Amino acid sequence: MTMARRHHDAIPSTPVRTTSHADSRRHLSHSTGILLVTLLLPALALTACGDDRKAAGSAPSPSASPSASASPSPTPSPTPPADRDHDGIPDSNDSYPDDPKNIPQQAPINLECETNNESDGSLLTVFPGKDGRPDFTEVWAAKPSSCDIVGAVTIVTSVEKQAYKVSKYDDQDIAPLYEICAAIDTEDVYAEAGFAASSEQITEINAALTLCPKHPYAKKWRQAVQRGQADADLEAQGRLFGSGTYRVGKEIKPGTYVTHDVDGCYWERQNSSGNIIDNYFTNGARRVQVTIRSSDYAFHSENCGEWRPAR
Repeated sequence: MTMARRHHDAIPSTPVRTTSHADSRRHLSHSTGILLVTLLLPALALTACGDDRKAAGSAPSPSASPSASASPSPTPSPTPPADRDHDGIPDSNDSYPDDPKNIPQQAPINLECETNNESDGSLLTVFPGKDGRPDFTEVWAAKPSSCDIVGAVTIVTSVEKQAYKVSKYDDQDIAPLYEICAAIDTEDVYAEAGFAASSEQITEINAALTLCPKHPYAKKWRQAVQRGQADADLEAQGRLFGSGTYRVGKEIKPGTYVTHDVDGCYWERQNSSGNIIDNYFTNGARRVQVTIRSSDYAFHSENCGEWRPAR
């Protein structure tokens, strides 16, 4: 027994570490932890990279400065120029801003007129009216007996051009027509009862009526024109004539003629030799009558006024 122990003792023994079950578990746990960390690090790195890329891709772009990103405020539309008559022409360039037809208008015309209220004359104004026709309202209200144009009048409107054409004036002066239209003379010969205008007077009255058709004497003027026109027709027919010697059948027609209110009237009927067939003289008479026969060669009269067919 003793030998047996000696022999056992004689063999050096290598210390053997005994690992307990708990130690084995801790070692395994440690090794497993290292392995897990080793495996997880690449994955974490990939995840981080992915997150970085995702963050980079999804990150909003830097917002622009307010002055750069804000849409510009709308520029207010310019205010259109004034155009009262809506003709497309600004009032600043429109000669007739209240007339969409832009009918030419005469400038206001001043007249110096004789009225009952002003013995020295008063200044009255004719203003432009509708459609280029002058407005005499202010002048007629003053009832002037006569008027004179102050300054010159240039023919501008179509109404003035027509009036001038009818007048048969030849001096491009329309002032007389304005003066006729302006006056309301109680002694106006054109307005006298029974007055018949001559050929020259007819043209002048018609011209004035073109310029001022609403004149207070317009009706009387038209009657004078009608009578005058009837006389002009008679004159053209050789049935209205005055002083002088006329060939019967060629220059005047045979018939019975009368004249009125004469002084120193003398007439005679003549044959082809110039001899007197019949004659008559009166210092004054309300009415004188003569019958001219077709066999008469000529008829002569002096200071007898106008001979016209007897009615």
